[in-house]
Amino acid sequence: MPDPPAPMRERAKGILQRFGHELKSARHKGSFARNALYTSSDALVTILAQVILTPLVARIYGPEAYGVYGLFLSITLNLSTIAGLAYPNAFVLPREEERFHDMARGSLLILLAFTVLSVPFFFWHDLLFTLAPSWSVLGNWLYAIPFTILVLGLVQIFLGWATRVKAFSLYAKIGPGTNLSLRFFNLAYGTLSKGSVHGLMLGEVLVRSLSVGAFVVGLKQYKLRSLITEYRWPRIKSVLLEFKNYPLFIFPSRWLALFATQLPIFGLTTLRDPVSVGQFALASGLLLMPLRLLGYSLSAVFLQKAAEVRAKDPAEVGMITQRLYVRLMMLGVVPFAFITFFGDAVFALILGDDWRMAGTYSCMLGLFYFFRLLSEPLVTLYSVMGQERKMFSFYAVNMVANLGAVLFGTWVLGTPTGILMSFCICNTVLYLYLSARILHMVGRPWATLTVRSLLILFVVCLLFAVARQLLMGSWWVTL
Repeated sequence: MPDPPAPMRERAKGILQRFGHELKSARHKGSFARNALYTSSDALVTILAQVILTPLVARIYGPEAYGVYGLFLSITLNLSTIAGLAYPNAFVLPREEERFHDMARGSLLILLAFTVLSVPFFFWHDLLFTLAPSWSVLGNWLYAIPFTILVLGLVQIFLGWATRVKAFSLYAKIGPGTNLSLRFFNLAYGTLSKGSVHGLMLGEVLVRSLSVGAFVVGLKQYKLRSLITEYRWPRIKSVLLEFKNYPLFIFPSRWLALFATQLPIFGLTTLRDPVSVGQFALASGLLLMPLRLLGYSLSAVFLQKAAEVRAKDPAEVGMITQRLYVRLMMLGVVPFAFITFFGDAVFALILGDDWRMAGTYSCMLGLFYFFRLLSEPLVTLYSVMGQERKMFSFYAVNMVANLGAVLFGTWVLGTPTGILMSFCICNTVLYLYLSARILHMVGRPWATLTVRSLLILFVVCLLFAVARQLLMGSWWVTL
């Protein structure tokens, strides 16, 4: 067999050398590789817990219970995002420690004020049920929403604090511990209560509350006590105004992004179909596993590194962005293409026929989530590069397009698959555009990289389509 061409040998040698260098740098405390290892290990343990325990939990509770839980979680996640105004995401930016502490104090005050204001709305909920009668399936669990908003908001503050002080090892402890505890609680309580509808929500509230205590203990050594001392409003007001782009642009962008991805839940709820809500909630939740492992686990480390590099050598930001983009593409293309063509069979095999439709939904969502992987871990660059307005403009358009797609699926098509198909087509196009736009923003060859990613995705999808035809007699899932 002839030797490979010299340029190919040199390229392979360079890749191996960079890989070896990154492995060695992981030994050094505070290095990018070591911090990435911490956050990736957190995601890996979380995913293993989901893979092993979720099938057991899903068989106990069933789609209807997951539907009610999905609605509860969507409401609390959206409102806790509003309560933070995205200030915890800016904790890495103040150069002076006292300015950072004042920002954290301001974030806590905003969270407490929002929580108090939400209490009358959910405690006296006649107006709420008039506006959204389908939410009545939550029953008395509406009373738990303000407290859950507070808990999730505190977790956001503590995560921002941990990122600021580079306490990434804390992620690797609290994250897996929380997720393991949540699933074991759901498993035990569900077995004892024979799949009670409120079991999943009870576990969410109790376990997330305990995680707040774990963060408090873990961050004590990083001057967490300053969060409840030395409140001086002029200083707090000053730092909040200095970073006003976060509540003005970053917050609405992040909230619109979150709400847009959850619109199918509200559309399916409007159809009075809690079973389909549960199927979608489980499918989208499991599809987040590879995103957490391959993308979100690196986003906090990437933000810290990009902010650091931007201050020293702005041109280097483009290089590290391209490297991360290529790695995300190579790591994600096979898992998401496989889900796109075999999700229905895998769900039915592992979770049972009751969850086959969740697998069908995962097939529909697969390509959308692949392009989410290529873009969402890099979205923090908008704030690093001072392009918050452009980030907001994208998510505003994204929200309007998604709303139109879900309304079309709900009112015109009138079926759960119609809602999901409209939603998935819309988002696949939008997130493909977002990944290209981010590459262009940092001065990388976005057209070349995007076309290359599409070609690789096409080849992998073609191989899986042929495999499905040979194994199952169809090119894709039957809707």
